[in-house]
Amino acid sequence: MQEQPEIDFAAAAASLPTDDPERAADGLKALMQNPAFRRLVQQVQSGELGDDELRDEATAIAHDLAARQELRRDE
Repeated sequence: MQEQPEIDFAAAAASLPTDDPERAADGLKALMQNPAFRRLVQQVQSGELGDDELRDEATAIAHDLAARQELRRDE
């Protein structure tokens, strides 16, 4: 398996239209480290998912990550 390049999350987040680049960087890092997101990327790259399936999976992952971030903020 090919090794993935190291991502500079702060630099990536700085390019986003956001008022809170630090929070955006944390969100990007959480997304890229999420096993479900990694599987989704592999499924997309291999052509396994149609548009509706992709939308459903991406929405589920986004909701899961948002819930986890809320829990961390509440701690």
